[in-house]
Formats: sequence, C-alpha cells, structure tokens
Amino acid sequence: MLASEREKIILEYLTSHEIATTKFLCELTGASIATIRRDLNFMEKQGLLKKTHGGAQSIAPKSYHGCLSPSLDFDPYLKSKELIAKKASEFISTGDIIFIGAGMTCNLLCKYISEKENITVVTTNVTAVMELVTNPNISILLLGGNIHLGKNHIETLDEYTIQALDKLYFDKVFFTVDGIDLNTGYSIISRAQLPLYNHLITNSKLIYLLADEGKFDKRTFTHLCNLDEIPNLITNSQIPTDYFSYYKEHEIGIFTV
Repeated sequence: MLASEREKIILEYLTSHEIATTKFLCELTGASIATIRRDLNFMEKQGLLKKTHGGAQSIAPKSYHGCLSPSLDFDPYLKSKELIAKKASEFISTGDIIFIGAGMTCNLLCKYISEKENITVVTTNVTAVMELVTNPNISILLLGGNIHLGKNHIETLDEYTIQALDKLYFDKVFFTVDGIDLNTGYSIISRAQLPLYNHLITNSKLIYLLADEGKFDKRTFTHLCNLDEIPNLITNSQIPTDYFSYYKEHEIGIFTV
C-alpha cells in the first residue's frame, strides 16, 4: 500500500472516530508500527493531525462530554436520520432482546424506544447506554472492550467483545454502515468492527440496517458483505432508483420514510 493510500485511510478514520492508537492504525492499514509512526510524523508536520502518546487524533477532537451528548449540527442528513430512527423503533416489540450498534442514527433510535416496555438492549455503544440507563422498562447490557472514541459515540470493541457475543442471540439487530455501493456491497471504515458485524449477521433472527441517503454510492475501507446478505433496510425515498430495483429483485425488505 502506498503512503498516500495509508494517509487517506488514517484521515478518513480520524474524521469519523477522532482518535486512534498506533496499534489500531497498524491493523487498519496492514502496515508495521515503524511505518505508521513515520506516517504520523509526516502527517503532523503537514498539519493533518496531532500525535498523541501511542497514537494520533484529529486536529479538532470532540470532548468526552460531546460524545455522550453529541452535537447534531453540521449534518445534512440529520432529518433523515431522525425519521429512519423513528421508523426503526416501530419494529421493536414488548419483550424483545435487541442489539443496537454505534453511530448517530443508532443514538437517535434510543430516544424513540424509551416508551417501550420490557426491552433488553445489548450494545457496544456507551452513548446509547447513557440515553437509556434511567429507563426502568429497559434492561441494558454493555459489552466490554477497549474504548473507541467516535464522531458521535463512544464504543467498546475488541476480541473480548466478540467472545461475549458468542453466547448471545438477539431477536432484532439495528446497526448502520459507512458505505453502500451497488457493485461492491456494504462497507465500513473500521476493520475492528468487522468481527462484530459478521457475528450479528450470522446469529440474529432479524437484522435491520439503518442508512440515510448519504451512505449510497459510497465505498469505504472495509468490505462487510453483499447487499443481499442483510434482509432488511430502513432508509428514505431519496436513494438512487437503481438500489430500489436491486432490493426488489433480491427480495430485500426495504422500508422508507
């Protein structure tokens, strides 16, 4: 991989997640620690990022408080995210055991399930926990792991997270991706999330992907799966018409707002 390609991947990850360790960036790019350190030194000199002890962070990182109560401004797809989250909540029934992923749309979903009863929420999303923790009608299981600071969330994720998931099964799963491409399928920025999502896709009764129109015709670093491998999509009517045709042809449930 060329240095310019690694730099693009690193910046793309920091834009979404604000901070990363050197070890994680090695896993993300497949490069050695020495190579990543050289890349970070060069990128800091160019004013592209700020080096930290054992890693790097975005030039303008969000505060811890900002991730627990994420800013909703400067997101052109916020209205879509709100509507998609509200629609997703309609698929949650009394007694359900659900998994909620990380990201803004999943954070918003928590707001709309507050009136549900006897719901068990399993998650790696600390932000979701903070939204739901005071609700006596919802039981919460936060899976452990290393802390990852995202643009609009805090997530726990490592090999121990996946080990805990091996004994858990869910009625319904709600998560999002970073890119949707008609030819290459669904993709995510972080390779670290790949084992988590693969487990969820394999071990869940019903899966709902939440995706606004900004995700479409976009491909990010890590391939997750083909478009026909996730059975349900909650999105809006502004997505390209080619995708509607594809989902209909492959009998994918598509629910629009």
